[in-house]
Amino acid sequence: GSAQLSALAGAAAVGPRSAVGAARGAMAGVQVPVGHPPVVFCTPGNRQLCDKIVEYLTWTIGKVNFRTFPNGEISVTLQQSVANNDVFVICSRDDFVAEINFTLMQLLILLDAVKSEAPHRITVVLPTLEYARQDKRFEAGEAIAPKLLLHLMETAGADRFVTIDLHNQAESGFSPAHTPLDELTAESYLAAFIRESIADFKPEETLVCATDAGGAKRTRKMADELQVGFMMADKFKNKYGEGQVKIIADASPNPKHVIIVDDMFDTCASLVKVAEAIHNFVPGARLYAVATHGYFSKDAATKLAGMVSSFNLEWIAVTNCICQRASIEKFEKAGIPDSLKVVDISRLIAGAIIRIHLGASVNLTKFRKLDPLTPDPLLAEAKYVPTSQYTLKGTAPAPR
Repeated sequence: GSAQLSALAGAAAVGPRSAVGAARGAMAGVQVPVGHPPVVFCTPGNRQLCDKIVEYLTWTIGKVNFRTFPNGEISVTLQQSVANNDVFVICSRDDFVAEINFTLMQLLILLDAVKSEAPHRITVVLPTLEYARQDKRFEAGEAIAPKLLLHLMETAGADRFVTIDLHNQAESGFSPAHTPLDELTAESYLAAFIRESIADFKPEETLVCATDAGGAKRTRKMADELQVGFMMADKFKNKYGEGQVKIIADASPNPKHVIIVDDMFDTCASLVKVAEAIHNFVPGARLYAVATHGYFSKDAATKLAGMVSSFNLEWIAVTNCICQRASIEKFEKAGIPDSLKVVDISRLIAGAIIRIHLGASVNLTKFRKLDPLTPDPLLAEAKYVPTSQYTLKGTAPAPR
């Protein structure tokens, strides 16, 4: 206060040594904050994913209360301080808990509540970027919805975004200026799952198939990861204007396994056409399908049941970027409960969070190539990170 300043000024007038002693006395008992302790919040959906992430980090989930008023309005109240904290907010779709637009509104209000408490930084973790397929205008008057969503979150308080396997690489440019968007990939996790889940997996007897030309680059990467051959489904219209699918292959025409690779499965209408074309091309091959994001909307499970019986589909695998509880129920009702496989990517997200907190890059090849069986050295250090505000205390000068 003013008394301390006056004391310092008086000591300075006497001499420099006296000024130092007075400064020490003025600092006695003062606590100086050091660093920005991390805190992780999550929206109500897909709590299992959030629990696994903080378990890898050995941290705890921040305390926040979500309420819905009788008129449908959402209320969000923080139940702990986040001042000077490095805040991470995880928002994952869970159709079992709430409709996605309701969840996104919860996220926006949570971001505003956190921002009002003066945190050091807010990083929003979106395992799936919603509205991703509305990334371009096919006709006048259409909105670019994912760009709008990112700008809304930045307005609400987000300083940085993390997501997994964008539908279109151009979407990384939708983030507002000075608000980075980091894209992780589940490629290594899906590849490890494929090797583990196909009992007689051999690279020379396996092909991966892209569902269209747009997914060829993604599928080529998976082929390189698995060291297998590549094929692609080419969609075209015949002379009668009917849509057809033709298979283009660059390897053995008689594979034992064919793995269909895509970034997301929704209604699975395209997947059925591709699977039928592959089955006609190589009737004896067993089919599998993998993607990062699984929606399984409408009658997708019923279509997949038909693929199991007609096209030798063994299973379809997606990650838990989206909670699969609702999908599991649909698969059970369709009579194929064992055909849906869920790949856990919580360690991937935890690894990104600890790197962002420690100031390391999440874009280095060494991190992006980590699979679930490879130790993550930085993640092992998370347990040593203080999760509460730590301070340096001033000490009184020693008597002469």
